[in-house]
Parts: sequence; structure tokens; C-alpha cells
Amino acid sequence: MDDREGMIAHFEDVTGVDTARARFYLESSAWQIDVALGRFFEYDTEREQEEDLYNESNDLARRQEPIPTEKKPSKTKSKKKSNFGTIQDFQNKESSSDEEEGQAFYAGGSETSGQQILGPGKKNDIITDMFKSCQKQDTSGESSTSSSSQHRPNTFVGTGYKLGMTSNDTEVVTPTPSERRPSTSLITLKLWQNGFTINDREIRPYDDPENKEFLAAIKRGEIPLGIRQEVQGGEVHLNMEDHRHEEYIPPKPKIKAFSGKGQMLGSPSPATVGVTVSVDPADQAANEVLARNQLNINNEQPSTTIQIRLADGSNVRAQFNLSHTIGDVRRYVINVRPQYALRDFNLQTTFPTKELTEESKTIEELNLQNSVIMQRLK
Repeated sequence: MDDREGMIAHFEDVTGVDTARARFYLESSAWQIDVALGRFFEYDTEREQEEDLYNESNDLARRQEPIPTEKKPSKTKSKKKSNFGTIQDFQNKESSSDEEEGQAFYAGGSETSGQQILGPGKKNDIITDMFKSCQKQDTSGESSTSSSSQHRPNTFVGTGYKLGMTSNDTEVVTPTPSERRPSTSLITLKLWQNGFTINDREIRPYDDPENKEFLAAIKRGEIPLGIRQEVQGGEVHLNMEDHRHEEYIPPKPKIKAFSGKGQMLGSPSPATVGVTVSVDPADQAANEVLARNQLNINNEQPSTTIQIRLADGSNVRAQFNLSHTIGDVRRYVINVRPQYALRDFNLQTTFPTKELTEESKTIEELNLQNSVIMQRLK
């Protein structure tokens, strides 16, 4: 009997109920105090909610009744505070604390019974805070803009007249161009899982102190210092994109077109193509005169004009006698462009392509009158 009396006393201390009610819960639970406490917290919470609804309805009915002349003193029975909180107490907490704490899990029973287990605390969601603060600023900005636009006075725009001492002493003042409207810059802020980017530039991590100050300025509605230097006093429109569930992947580098030296294939030691030697135009003209004089053109004999396409991309036209040989043409090319004196090259026709290897053959024998000869480096 002493054990049962001790259980009853312990039940009263924990729950704050009277002896009869404590005995009822213990007897119905076969004197298992853990089971009795569980039933009490489960059923007593539901009963308290019903009593609260009943009391609210009675209060509403009392408000509608006429006020009596004499008011009897009412005694309020103070309920003893329980040493344990119920699950309902956890549900009545503010939402701000829920955001700081972790998710609530329940082990056993339903949401009104069992044991509540809190998960790990939620991380400080930077992206959510950014969108909330910017949304508040946008709402307040729209209201202030609309109110200011309603009371904004109209500005006179037109031609003015500067009056003088007499009626004829007037001066027309041409309208000066109005103050230039500040340029508008569009800034795209993409918030990624591992950082943020500005106008698709390189990723900037959240934990960097400079980047933290950058985001804090945006949350305050201010233009960050880095963007302020770019826009130079103009207006800034900010577009925010939520990519919090994506990890930033740097874009592939753009393929740049080839710029450099090329090599002509087809020979054991290919020569570089596109590398030109800068020649003074005066020296080039002097070389052409020297090469023409060394041909010893005989005006009394038949002659022809041959166009020579040089390896450096230039074209020269020269007059030859039909008796001149391919060797004479080669020497003419070397005299015109002295840089080819130490280079091995050959001469060939364009169409059909035929290499001119017999330097003793004359132009007349090879039927090269008024033809085009191309120089090719070996």
C-alpha cells in the first residue's frame, strides 16, 4: 500500500491533479505510472481544449446578455502548474523560433502524444533573407514612388524671353537641354548553392567578408561600392534569380579563332606562310627598277607581259622577250624580292598546274605569253 500511496503522491506532483483523479488514472493503468502519465497527458490535453471552447462560447453568450445590476464576486480557481509541458505547448511557439530550431519529429503516438525529437538546427538561409528583404524594399519603394508621382509638380519646358527696359529690348532665351536623365544599368544577381554571380561573371563565395558586405548592402537597399563604381551615378535595376538548388558550374571557355603561323604542307621542310618581311616602298621600287634593267629588254624583238604571284602575297608584272628563259624569270624574282635569294622555291603555272623545272627553256618554247606564273616555296 505504501508503494501505491507513493505513486499517487508522485502523480499529483507531476500533473497537479487531486488524489481521486490520480488514483483513477493509476488504477486504470494497472498501477503503471508511466502508462498513467501518458494517458493523462493525452486525454487531459484534449479535454482542456474542449473546456476552452466551452468557456469561449459562454463568454460570448454573457456579452450578449443584459448587464445585471448587482455583480456577484466570482472566485477563479487557480490551476496548479504542471511540471511537464505538453506537445500543445510546443505547437503554440512563435514561428520565428521554429525557423531557428530544427524540424520536429514525433516518436510514438500521434502529434498530441508521444515524444518530440528536434532535428538539427536550420542553417541561416542567406538566399531566403535576400529575397525577403528585397521584396519588402520593392513594396515600400512602389508606395513611395506612387505617392511622390501624384504630388510631383509639372516643369515648364519651352522658349523664354528676357525682358529689358523697353518693349523692344527683349532677348529670346533658347531652351537649354534638360538635365540628362541618369543612365539605367541592369544588374543580374544569380544566387547559387555555393555562391553568387553578377552578370554571369566568376563565382563569388558567400563566406568571403567582402562578398558578405556586398550582399548586406543590397539587403539594406543600397548600391554596393563595386557596382556604384561601374554605373557612375546612374540608376540600377536589380534582377535576382534563385538557383539555390543548383551548384554553379563555370561555363566552357569560348573557342578563339586560330591566330599564328601556318605551315604549307607537301614538302619535307615546310616553309612558314604568312610571315612577311616589311620592305620600304622606296626600296621595293628601286629593286623593281634594278631587276628590270638586268633583264636587258630588247624592244626590237617580240616581247610579252607575265604576271608573277609571289609567295608573300604580292603580284608583280614584268615585260620579257620571248627569248628569255625560266632562269631569267627566277633571277628577276630574286632581284625584285632579295629575301628569296637564300630560299629554295620553284615556279609553276596556275591552270593547269605545271612546275617549270627546265630553266633553259624559253618563254616562247613553253608558250607562256601573257600567262600567270606562281612562286611556291619549298
